[in-house]
Amino acid sequence: MNAHTPPEAIVDNAVDDIPITERVLNRIDPEAIAQLASDLIRAASENPGGNEEAVAQRIGVSLRVLGARVEVDYVEADRPNLVARLGPNDGEGGILFLGHSDVVPAGAGWSGDPFEPRRFGDELFGRGAADMKGGLAAVIAAMHAVHAEAPDIPMTFVCTVDEEVDAKGALRYIDTVAPGNYAGCVVAEPTGLTAITACRGATNLRVDITGASAHAGKPEEGANAIYAAADLVAAVEADHEKLHGAKHPVLGSGDWNVGMIEGGHGTSIVPDRCSVSIDRRTLPGEDPEGILDNLLSEVRERHRNHARPGTERIQFAGTVEMTMPGFLTDPESDFVRLACESVREVGGPGDTGVWSASCEGGFLANHHNVPTIVLGPGDITGQAHQPDERVSVTELHIAARAFALIALRLGAITD
Repeated sequence: MNAHTPPEAIVDNAVDDIPITERVLNRIDPEAIAQLASDLIRAASENPGGNEEAVAQRIGVSLRVLGARVEVDYVEADRPNLVARLGPNDGEGGILFLGHSDVVPAGAGWSGDPFEPRRFGDELFGRGAADMKGGLAAVIAAMHAVHAEAPDIPMTFVCTVDEEVDAKGALRYIDTVAPGNYAGCVVAEPTGLTAITACRGATNLRVDITGASAHAGKPEEGANAIYAAADLVAAVEADHEKLHGAKHPVLGSGDWNVGMIEGGHGTSIVPDRCSVSIDRRTLPGEDPEGILDNLLSEVRERHRNHARPGTERIQFAGTVEMTMPGFLTDPESDFVRLACESVREVGGPGDTGVWSASCEGGFLANHHNVPTIVLGPGDITGQAHQPDERVSVTELHIAARAFALIALRLGAITD
């Protein structure tokens, strides 16, 4: 076994004239994957909510029966990261799989209980079916199949908490786990089995504005924090247009979105406070703190130029609440070629793409200096984060088979 052997040098190990790839693929049962995905859906892990423990426990049980070395690290109470390793004792080399155990809140509009999985034909319904309990189940099925036939193939699986909100799990992982030596990283988020080779980052900013209250009958005696927030929104809109005028050759432009505004005390009171929550999609090389500093400088200048009553009493303070880095992987690299060939071989599209969404892949790509792709079953825009979220069982099966081939070939077994 040699983790640096090129894909074209891989030779199947035959037992009774059955190639190892065929033996591995024959071990992957779509119904077993659907059952595991259903178990993970039932382990409701809404975020906000702060309890992913049942998901980690179910994953841990499934991997420990293989003899995996499973480490659990509690980021917060009831919120454990999980790292599972198979293969050589150093736990490195080969494939690094990444997933997350939390799901977005179920919300309204479901035709049944969001956390009681339902099967209609080929489709499995439930919150997290696509994002990403199905992907987790496919990874585990692949690891089972590869390890049963090739126990010396190294595989590592990282499952984090809090991906959907503040990425506390990923931040804890890169803070506590030393950089490792991996041949490639697959983030099993829903991509319709297209290999995503580039992904923008995401930063959540919060700007708190302090003014001065007064009676609405004499607004000039106060300092209106909501008017100041309007200046902030205008600054965001202006920079959004500026970003779209200078696009990255692969990832396009950065983006702004004002997601939430909260402030004031009543209609007859000049508001002395307002908070604005903002999403900023970032490109490689952009610094979240620098983005925030530039935004605050711009809004302060805009506000001064308006010279409203109480302008000098307005204060702006900003915080970077969350940042998730993007990543770029060469679509012509051996790793991407191997992944696409593996997907194509088991009936998937075998193509590449770029994502407008964000994920935690950038954390591991940067931390381990490892080529990274996002590749998994389901549709991020058409199925995830919606009522009656669903995933195709056929696609779960294809994903697991592709993951198994990638893991097997990155391990480069040559006996």
